[in-house]
Amino acid sequence: MALFRRRRPDPDLPELDAASADRIRALARQSLQALGISATVDGARVESTLGEFTLEPVARECADQDPRSWPFLVDEVVKRMVRALADGARQLSDATIGRHVVWRLLPDRERMGRSFRRARALSSVVPDGGRTGSGMADEGGAGKTDVVVALAWDGEESLDLLNDAALSQVVDLDAAFAAGRANLTADLAATPAEVAQIADGVVEVSSPSWLTASWALLPAELATRFAPGTTGQILVAAPDHRHLLVGPVDDRARATVTHRLPEVPVLAPTVLPF
Repeated sequence: MALFRRRRPDPDLPELDAASADRIRALARQSLQALGISATVDGARVESTLGEFTLEPVARECADQDPRSWPFLVDEVVKRMVRALADGARQLSDATIGRHVVWRLLPDRERMGRSFRRARALSSVVPDGGRTGSGMADEGGAGKTDVVVALAWDGEESLDLLNDAALSQVVDLDAAFAAGRANLTADLAATPAEVAQIADGVVEVSSPSWLTASWALLPAELATRFAPGTTGQILVAAPDHRHLLVGPVDDRARATVTHRLPEVPVLAPTVLPF
């Protein structure tokens, strides 16, 4: 019967057993050391030269994931907490997220085993988004798309996806998504872009922003800047995160856009209203 006995939970990180919790602490120490930050890791607490934070979000995230992915997960969450401390806050929270959060298109293949239950369907952030001629459906519906809208932290030198563990202290998720749209709109307005016409009415947009593909989530602004004269609906697709295809909603444009996409694009041809 001993073979089936459940391992005793760690007293400080009860989501994990003692051995697993010790491994998480060791991985956190490694991440902090790699960042050049002096810190003491004890129980669930981390006391660093930047301030104090807890390993509880790290433990919750790792408890549901394959232990082989733990080094990546721990490093991701620890770096984000350090970034929040450097920004003057103890944790990523409602008070600190507004200045940095943006919308980010998230294909299924980029989730890498991490939990994104707080991500949203395209149709929930763009009214009626993707329901016309795109094969997309509402959350939980048949034919559900494999691309969702996640929140990301837009730093000076990096763009990091915010998974459930990173958002654990954010109470007002609606406000966070509202801030994400505002910041994405600002990115679209401020970023220089190259526009190349590839067919009648179809253009390819390229920019240095890692949010270029996510501009598709702003169909009205996108149409005004790159497809003047388009009314009602716009066809968009993204071969990768730095390129976007924009065109009218017709079969010729769809064929042109589809031909320019790789086998697995960030966003397949999608019709959005505005």
